[in-house]
Amino acid sequence: MKIITGMLILVFTMLHCVPSYAGDVSPGLSEKLQATAASSMVSVIVRMSVQANLKVTTEGIPGRNKLVRLKKVIQSLRKTALERQGSIIEVIKKEKVSGQVECFTPFWIFNGLFLKATPEVVKMLALREDVDLITEDFSIPVPSFVQSSPLQVGTPYVWNIEKIRAREVWDLGYDGSGVVVGILDTGVDVTHPDLADRYRGGDTSWLDFHGEHTVPVDAAGWATGHGTHVTGTILGGDRSGVPIGVAPGAQWIAARMWNDAGDSVLSSEVHEIFEWFMDPDGDPETDDAPDVVNCSWSFDTFPWCLPELQDGVRAWREAGIIPVFAAGNAGPFFFSGQSPGNYPETISVGATNDFDWVAPFSSRGPGNCDLRTFPDLVAPGVNIFSASPDDNYQYFSGTSQAVPHVVGTIALMLSANPDLTVEEVELTLQQTAQPVGLFRPSVFSGWGQVDALGAVRASIP
Repeated sequence: MKIITGMLILVFTMLHCVPSYAGDVSPGLSEKLQATAASSMVSVIVRMSVQANLKVTTEGIPGRNKLVRLKKVIQSLRKTALERQGSIIEVIKKEKVSGQVECFTPFWIFNGLFLKATPEVVKMLALREDVDLITEDFSIPVPSFVQSSPLQVGTPYVWNIEKIRAREVWDLGYDGSGVVVGILDTGVDVTHPDLADRYRGGDTSWLDFHGEHTVPVDAAGWATGHGTHVTGTILGGDRSGVPIGVAPGAQWIAARMWNDAGDSVLSSEVHEIFEWFMDPDGDPETDDAPDVVNCSWSFDTFPWCLPELQDGVRAWREAGIIPVFAAGNAGPFFFSGQSPGNYPETISVGATNDFDWVAPFSSRGPGNCDLRTFPDLVAPGVNIFSASPDDNYQYFSGTSQAVPHVVGTIALMLSANPDLTVEEVELTLQQTAQPVGLFRPSVFSGWGQVDALGAVRASIP
């Protein structure tokens, strides 16, 4: 007990010592500006003071009504950016002519910009009344996973599908049909026999931000195969002899965050990818956005919260797109949740094994963004058998492997009831989750282990 109390005191002390954003430049960036030569360039994100009021925008829309939500949210976001960025963009363009700005990119998913400029330009922009905060453009490394294998040998071990009772949902007639899942990861091997016929296809289903591949692939340095594995768990077929996917009737689209070498992706690039998921064809009149996005990754923020991607997650939710993120592999310490999984707007998922024990590596709560219940749920994440590139299969472990079980369950729920709102999906998952341990909710397992059958039964109109 003394050890646990000491750990809590230490973590609380660390939380209170975390630098808060004061003024218009984050503390870390402020130090970098002072240490950077006057002629050198610094990459930053500029967040404007006025942001679109999306709650007002979607007020009164009945049910999920995704097409209407998407249209209204996108129009509101773009209108705010267009009206509020004109003045600062004129200044930036002038500085670009003089060589003080190398490049810039305006965003609309939140009212802000990416900018690569000299320290003096950054300091000058920070003094503007229409600027809320300027932060450094930071890197997000490729996701981690643990290659593993179960004690059993012989036929593939798919305990995870049985554990969440996915087969029983299929017996009810729901398999995810009509639902589109977004994969934000290392990519997906579109040639894999368990995934090929589930790809939505067309010009609005694949984004390689780095421009290296025109068709879906999975290549990102040592993390190659990560995106294919999670996609298989969401909706893969039974080519291996056993069903590997929770919602085999669903379709997938994907955006690739990391390049072939597996280099870290920048937060400015992720903002643009978030925009693509909201409007792949650039026309808000069409609904080509996914219903739910699987984000089996995080960036190490222990023991605090980094809100840089929070505006984008909020926009997704208001548009009816359900964001599901990995809790992180920073356990077993308290307050070890990682961003964006620790945002209150996400559905965060920790990992369990086949004995219903929370995995030691699975991040624990309370939520280090707002002290809320964290993680929201847990799901199978140890020794998960799923697809791997080049017509292969592998066992992997991690909270990355837990997330697709929840995403697949959401696909089953929306297949049963397409009108469910994001809030209704979230609440149903919490209420139907199976308790893990003595307390519910808890800092170890949130509301409990996802139960696909219970969630779908509660969702049927």
